[in-house]
Amino acid sequence: MLDIPYINYKELDEFYTVNETCQLLHLDKSTLRKKCEQYGIQPRRNEIGDYGFVKYDVRKLHNNLYYENRERTSHTAKDDDPWA
Repeated sequence: MLDIPYINYKELDEFYTVNETCQLLHLDKSTLRKKCEQYGIQPRRNEIGDYGFVKYDVRKLHNNLYYENRERTSHTAKDDDPWA
């Protein structure tokens, strides 16, 4: 299970390289690559030519990973269904 940290989205930079994204999300490159493929997020090239992720993609990836962990530990739908 991944330990994804809380991130304040208002404080994010506009662009993160692949290595910076790994540090931000506490992931290694291979795990980041697998999760990006899973959620359909691809690195982009910035104006300097570095590959990385724009703020929107970092937020999308973080949100998916953050709640992926919570879904595994949360109650089942049957537990929350008042009609069950």
